[in-house]
Amino acid sequence: MIKVFTCEVTGIKTTYTYNGNSIVSGIAKAEFEYPAGYLDSFKKKSKSQDNLPKTRRLYLNPATGNEVSYARAKALKII
Repeated sequence: MIKVFTCEVTGIKTTYTYNGNSIVSGIAKAEFEYPAGYLDSFKKKSKSQDNLPKTRRLYLNPATGNEVSYARAKALKII
């Protein structure tokens, strides 16, 4: 079973593929599609953070498209 969700705020389109014919059986795969310019705006924002120490910067979580703190990015092995 496949379900598609689109966030009204960010415009990120998420496609979930479930095991079997029910949501209860669990997610097999999740795919994220970012709107045009979404990642470009984050890259511009990250350039302004170059003067900040690593612990004060925000990092992009590629799995969700959200910004995360240094500690969370380190836990997710993004950095």
